[in-house]
Amino acid sequence: MKKLYILAAGLLALLAAACNKDDSTAAGPIKTFKVTGLQDTVTVFTYRDFLKINPVVDNENDFDYYWTLFSSSNTAGQGLVKPDTLGRTKDLNYEVKKDPGTYILVFNAKNKSTAIINQVNTTVNITTLTMNGWYIVKDNAGKTDMDFFHSTGRMNSWIALFNGGKSLVGDYVSATFAPTFRPTVTSQINYPVLVLASKNDVGIYRVDNGAMVMNFDNMFFTKPAVRKPQAVFQPASTNQIGLINDGKAYNMVKGALFANLPLTYNGINYTNISPITSSVAQDLCFDLTRKSVFCYSGTYYTELKAANGGNKLQNVNGNLQWMAGFTGSRSVGLLLFRNPLDTGYLYKINGQYGPVAVGSGPLIMNADTLRPQHGLMNASKICGNYDSDFIYYVVGDKVYKTDIATATEVEMFQLPAGETVTAIQHIKYPAVTASAINYIAIATYNAGRYKVYLQTINTTGDLSALTQPGFEGEGRVSAVIYMEKGDGSRIY
Repeated sequence: MKKLYILAAGLLALLAAACNKDDSTAAGPIKTFKVTGLQDTVTVFTYRDFLKINPVVDNENDFDYYWTLFSSSNTAGQGLVKPDTLGRTKDLNYEVKKDPGTYILVFNAKNKSTAIINQVNTTVNITTLTMNGWYIVKDNAGKTDMDFFHSTGRMNSWIALFNGGKSLVGDYVSATFAPTFRPTVTSQINYPVLVLASKNDVGIYRVDNGAMVMNFDNMFFTKPAVRKPQAVFQPASTNQIGLINDGKAYNMVKGALFANLPLTYNGINYTNISPITSSVAQDLCFDLTRKSVFCYSGTYYTELKAANGGNKLQNVNGNLQWMAGFTGSRSVGLLLFRNPLDTGYLYKINGQYGPVAVGSGPLIMNADTLRPQHGLMNASKICGNYDSDFIYYVVGDKVYKTDIATATEVEMFQLPAGETVTAIQHIKYPAVTASAINYIAIATYNAGRYKVYLQTINTTGDLSALTQPGFEGEGRVSAVIYMEKGDGSRIY
């Protein structure tokens, strides 16, 4: 595309100079600044592409060149805006590492003899690969990070890549996707984030540009005296984020900071909370001292009501082994306890607001007592099924399925020798009946490397025969999050 640019101000300056002195020697012909090879609009991917432009300029040796980049989000009254200078040669070869958005790229050519600056604008749309793909959350050598797999490749150690080589310090503890995060409570700007907890830190990272926006040192109104992250989770109320640290609960309204929940509420002490949490209409937590399930609702606690069956989940003669909540249309919770004799109690509960929060309607939908020999009593990793009443779990090197209604277990398949399962979860996106993404993901570890198998589920809940791993890499995987257009899956 050919563009012709004449700087009017420069012409006026030359004419004014000529008029000031009538007996001067006639100036030579005014040279027109002519450039080709520039496009009106360019689209590039950040952290993948180079912005390469080779304009052709008539009489190119008459000019000095530089390229500047302005954000198109600048507003009137903002004052002087300083652009980024991307290069000082005629040809541009810039490695794109800017936030996604629309920018104005300016090609500047300064005439060496007149100092007149000629400018040509190009709209640059900077987009990102990070909004669509698979986030594999892992730890390796005492650091927590993620490998990201997208349609055309992969990004290893995603956190370090976008944060100056710094991963989250400490082995993995917990992770969640959180939508509509805000820089302030009243901000009209929002963006999706990934929240990760390690044994030493908590990091909140923007999905679109990978930048850490908060960590343990700056995410609390009052920073805890003890640094012991145990769980992060996305409540059903997507305006909030939950966190358990050192047995105590914290809640963030997006745009603000984490606030301490009461240590004592309605005469009950809440300072020994289990790191095992789940979300239904309310968030479910477990008091390790009282051996009781209760609800966490952002700023206060609610005890389950005994009259509708909540008493069966209070003062339990056993320890909570696993709990899963299925938000949305399914709205049920699953809880597994082990008593001192290794007998198990498996409950399916109604996760709607009425039964859970106020006691209106039966809470317990199904209850099983499991023999000590049942595979769930010896499982190393467990996950549920968002659509149906099945539980999948690992005993040694074998994967099993149990039907919640009958507690009948069926062996699905055996894993390759030497591979230890580090995570199993249902990946369903979106959470509707017919989903394009619908797998039981099984992550294994062997000799410093991971594999992630994506197993399809048939109509009877059985898993497909063991496939080839969908993803492989270095480290030990603890969670898998699927992302599409900046919207991520929950961990079931």
